[in-house]
Amino acid sequence: TVIVQVQSGQSIPITLSLSRLSPVSGGTGTGVAQTIAFLGANPREVSVFGVGGQETAVLGWEVRDSLGLPIDAAHSVALAFTIQGALGGNEYISPVTVNTNASGQAFTTFNAGIRSGVVQIVATATITGRPPIVSSPVRLIIRAGFADQAHFTLGAVRFNFPALNRFGFTDQISVLIGDMYSNPVAENTAVYFNSVAGVIQPSVFTDVNGQGSVNLFSGNPQPYGIYSAPGFGDGYHYIVARTIGQGGVSVRDTILVLWSGSSIVDSLLPNTFNIPNAGHQDFTFKVSDALGHPLSAGTTISVLATVPPPPSPDFPVNQVQLDFGVGGSITLEDVIFPGPGTTKFSFRLSDGSSQLDSVNTAVTVAISVSSPGQNGNAYTSINGNVR
Repeated sequence: TVIVQVQSGQSIPITLSLSRLSPVSGGTGTGVAQTIAFLGANPREVSVFGVGGQETAVLGWEVRDSLGLPIDAAHSVALAFTIQGALGGNEYISPVTVNTNASGQAFTTFNAGIRSGVVQIVATATITGRPPIVSSPVRLIIRAGFADQAHFTLGAVRFNFPALNRFGFTDQISVLIGDMYSNPVAENTAVYFNSVAGVIQPSVFTDVNGQGSVNLFSGNPQPYGIYSAPGFGDGYHYIVARTIGQGGVSVRDTILVLWSGSSIVDSLLPNTFNIPNAGHQDFTFKVSDALGHPLSAGTTISVLATVPPPPSPDFPVNQVQLDFGVGGSITLEDVIFPGPGTTKFSFRLSDGSSQLDSVNTAVTVAISVSSPGQNGNAYTSINGNVR
């Protein structure tokens, strides 16, 4: 048992001598120092100073004679430790010189500074009458610095959140934070969230990759009036995430989220048609919620034209061609602003049987909307003729 007094921030080297259980074959002594072997570092990666992570690594070396045996106390040498490729962040070694013990070993500590990067630690022993012996460089990584504004990213699983006027639905809000060297911030960096509308979990601690997520729950207040985003109007609102960077500065980001409501199909123009032989007609229509905003990602909009079956197999019937999306349908991406391709659409209906000039065929055009979320479904149709 060895009792040592320690103080915070100080390294206290101690020497332990153990009795061998059996003698070493060939004698009890060793030769003079010949090589320096690295025993290991615990850990190999440390965090930038002051972020709350593991800032110190313990490094060990073993000095051996020409036969590869650890030198004994009679041949002890002083190992001097230096940093190669210093980062200029006040990283340091303590102690910088240590005498090898009876097992030929010496240990020191590396302490991280305020900069991320890779450093190399070298151990050197000076022996009278001989050139110095030097160990191979040991590489240590300093990572996980303070949060940096340029590397702070806030996002949502669904920027279009289908939860308007609904209660208890969930959207995931995620954050990715790096330090000024583009490495992930220290694990367990605290990030705080607030939302103008609904209810959001207040905080998350980042993982080893600088990531974390919280849930946004739909509920009161809904994003109307003073709870909506200024300049965007009802349905839109902001979510804010923030943490503390180097020197206590605030690091934050904001995203705009849209709460969309139930599906509506309207403004189908023209509302009837009479297409001449070999002719066509272009149509426009609108798909949105009651506020005129896009529906959520994965919503499928389909347009289908049908003709009635002929009264007999020999009765001529015009065929029609419909041009809309791919195979007559479009699937929405995660969009939040109205406009062409998000709320405004068009299609073309054409006569597909130009040789049947005198045949008038009734045609029904149907528009259907199917949403995988809470937007629901919608449907409308118009009738006309194709000659």
